[in-house]
Amino acid sequence: MITNILLLTRGYNTGYLPKSDCPMVQPFFPAANMAIRKTALDEIGLFDTACKTSGEDLELCIRMSRTKWELFFEPKAVVRHKHRTTLRGLLKQWYGYGIYHSHVFQKYAPKSLQIHWRNDKSPVGWSSFRARNILGIPMPLPVFVFITPFHILNALVGLALAALVIKSYWLLTAALAGALAILLYFSGGSFFKSVIVKKNPRWIIYFFLRYILNWTYTLGAFLTGLKIGVISIEATREHTPS
Repeated sequence: MITNILLLTRGYNTGYLPKSDCPMVQPFFPAANMAIRKTALDEIGLFDTACKTSGEDLELCIRMSRTKWELFFEPKAVVRHKHRTTLRGLLKQWYGYGIYHSHVFQKYAPKSLQIHWRNDKSPVGWSSFRARNILGIPMPLPVFVFITPFHILNALVGLALAALVIKSYWLLTAALAGALAILLYFSGGSFFKSVIVKKNPRWIIYFFLRYILNWTYTLGAFLTGLKIGVISIEATREHTPS
């Protein structure tokens, strides 16, 4: 998902959030966890209804980042939020996230290739490569690729399947070893703690839910993006809780 305080491994300390010159990696707050001054809304305008269901709060924070207004993080603030209670409801929610983030991309992104990868040393948590021309050819549409362990894991699984088809067993071994390494990183050590040490299968259930939610979210963004002239491989949640 587009970067926010929940996606950064180190998180943020109390204080003002950094601003980014790239809207696609702009720190923001979900509307359910945010209070906004009326004077700020009077200046920057209200929510864009074309970017509803998670996209509207991101889009509002992008506009705010281009003004004098700041986002301030207070970790002691208490927010009570009612979560989805069924798998169907949860999948619908995350598919919607992907759908409406694509509208934010379309609104703010130039025709360019943007590749973003995690960098916790960066103030906004990401490093980026951006180019409007590739080999002298202008990009015909906005293309966004967020490199996360989830996408690397799926690429390695695809490579392993291809290795089986062509019967390249050294390639199969390398791909499976890489996938295992990503799984260990993705789990943040929870696999060994919960499943092997504590013999608690809850982690496996959580991992499965996180995996299908990431797929639902990514597909929602990708398929909707194709309809509106944007190619996006969305950022995804990475770590499961220890």
